[in-house]
Amino acid sequence: MPNVLGNVAGLVLVMGTLVSGVRWLTTGRPPRFVQPAVTRLEARRDLRRPVPEPIPPILLAMELSRLAAHIRRVEAGDQPRKAERLMAARLAYDHALRDYCRAVDIPVPQAIRGLSREQRFHMESALIGAGHDW
Repeated sequence: MPNVLGNVAGLVLVMGTLVSGVRWLTTGRPPRFVQPAVTRLEARRDLRRPVPEPIPPILLAMELSRLAAHIRRVEAGDQPRKAERLMAARLAYDHALRDYCRAVDIPVPQAIRGLSREQRFHMESALIGAGHDW
């Protein structure tokens, strides 16, 4: 009888550990009894990780210019899937425009996807008004 109780207790412990591990893998939240150790390890990892250097605004301006030329080529071209190519090019342009505005301390609208024409116009106008050109 004592062996059966020990086996059942061991099985419950193993199953509970497996369930906690699967929950940690799927949700990203560690179990409560491991949380302090994980927090310390993440803090130590963040201290060792180098801080990325910001991209100079001139490089962002060059990328914005390149993407604007690419958009014009896609609009003028007759390649297949023109709408998808144009949408991807505009999303890349919007992303570079946001990065450029952040680099020169111009407020950036919060948008999950691409910018609207009005938002894009206001950001480009703000950049030109601040003396930046691409």
